[in-house]
Amino acid sequence: MTIQRLKNLFHKIDIHPVTLIYFVLAWIGEYLKWYLSTLLIVCLHEICHLLMAYYFDFEIDKVEILPFGAYLSLNDFYFHPIREEICVVLAGPCSHLLIYGLILVLSSGVYQEYLLTMNMMVFVFNLVPIYPMDGGRIIGLILQSVMDLKKALYLTLKISVFVFCILFCFYCQMNTFVILSYLFIQQFYYLKFIPVYLRKYYTQIPSLYPRDKIVLNRTLTYRRGFHNYYQVDGLIYDEQEMVGELIKNVKK
Repeated sequence: MTIQRLKNLFHKIDIHPVTLIYFVLAWIGEYLKWYLSTLLIVCLHEICHLLMAYYFDFEIDKVEILPFGAYLSLNDFYFHPIREEICVVLAGPCSHLLIYGLILVLSSGVYQEYLLTMNMMVFVFNLVPIYPMDGGRIIGLILQSVMDLKKALYLTLKISVFVFCILFCFYCQMNTFVILSYLFIQQFYYLKFIPVYLRKYYTQIPSLYPRDKIVLNRTLTYRRGFHNYYQVDGLIYDEQEMVGELIKNVKK
């Protein structure tokens, strides 16, 4: 990776305006050091997502730094091989091992204890199976690798909403309200995203990456990572011939 390409990559990092407000509040409240330290852990987590996405040639939109987290936006996520997408997602949680080592080397005393605690909290929280957390994405990708794409997406949403309800019941406090509100809104975004994504995915089937594995479907199901064939009235149809029917089936 050249210096210029690295610069172009990090130019895609944006800071949400609300983050600046929290920056000022932390400065006024005299806890700016602690706030920035936690935010740095989150940013390092997201940068590892970014670097892995860059390695697999994902189309990177941006990384947005939020008040209590960060979000990597990829224009072609869910269109690459599942194994590549899992690697991109896992890069975030794996980064905390590196962060753990840096904390031990670069800090000490009470500050070190605080950083280690925050590092563990960010690691654990990101593995909660709620969309768009890493845990939710991992569950979704695993489901997509073993079952029909449409069913996998809606099952991922159901798991996400169920876990969110549990989290809301036990951890809804003043200091978690903003995060929980963000996650609540994201469930509706994901619900709206699913049919839009399915139509786009089915339309792009003819141009998808090569797939060596083959599956024969007797219903209008679709398996990611496979070249799908369909048996209809005793005849065999290629997935490209069934695009229209798959799109019609999105709302059913």
